[in-house]
Amino acid sequence: MQKINNDKTTDKLKDRIKNNYLLNKNSWFGIGGCANIFFQPNNKEELILFLKNINFKNFIIIGSGSNILFKDSDFDGVVIKLGKEFCKIEEVNSQIVAGAGALKSRVSEFAKNNEYANFEFLSSIPGTVGGGVSMNAGCFGSDMSDIVSQISVIDLRGEEKIITLKNIGFDYRKTELLSSYIIIEVLFKKTKKIQSSVIENKINLLKKKKNENQPSGIRTGGSTFKNPIGSSKKAWELIREAGCDKLSYGNAKFSSHHCNFVDNSNLASSSDIEKLISETQKKIKKNYGIDLELEIKII
Repeated sequence: MQKINNDKTTDKLKDRIKNNYLLNKNSWFGIGGCANIFFQPNNKEELILFLKNINFKNFIIIGSGSNILFKDSDFDGVVIKLGKEFCKIEEVNSQIVAGAGALKSRVSEFAKNNEYANFEFLSSIPGTVGGGVSMNAGCFGSDMSDIVSQISVIDLRGEEKIITLKNIGFDYRKTELLSSYIIIEVLFKKTKKIQSSVIENKINLLKKKKNENQPSGIRTGGSTFKNPIGSSKKAWELIREAGCDKLSYGNAKFSSHHCNFVDNSNLASSSDIEKLISETQKKIKKNYGIDLELEIKII
């Protein structure tokens, strides 16, 4: 059981701290148990105060929950979700700066309105900037690592520091460095300026391509598995060829529109979704000798 070290911290942050907080509204899957402690700081000062006064063992930070599957059982730990002051987006010295809680789609819109190129792909990726950096989110040939210059973080002792691009440790759909840090702000690279109408046309083309190939309007966590490195086939191709696209456990099944997306429109239990994932991994391993790595996070 997580504990806060003193009552003064509780008093100062009482409106931000929730005990036994139901997590289902914080995941696009719409399911999950409770968090022992849920904390939503509005600003950096509240976050630092919290970190310096809590005794924690299990700890996670979430964004919009677009790629998170919470287990049916309760999470005996601390869940942090950044509040409104972390959602700001601004232009500083001809570079875009965004709080970690800002949605990637809003950053893309801001870039378009200010005529900055190279942010178009963010319009097609759900979730927050911080989450996008932590997993090096990407689509259509572009990744967060292509546009990030540096990040501001706070460690678990409440100390702030800046990490430059070369030290972030970007890899395919992950970063090597950030498990012990909370991202609070992202400074993006300087990019060329082009007319907003040109940017908008590109955004519309990307959205059209996404809508043609990916499901919309369903409860899902996005791509379930990463595309395996070294394989000529993508995850969805392996799933379909192995017949796993037809698997179902309880109400858990893959989308008929794209079989790397779990469709949870019927609100399956987390355990059923985990079973679907596990059996798919086993079958792909047996048939192809490939270990399908999760892109979603199970907490």
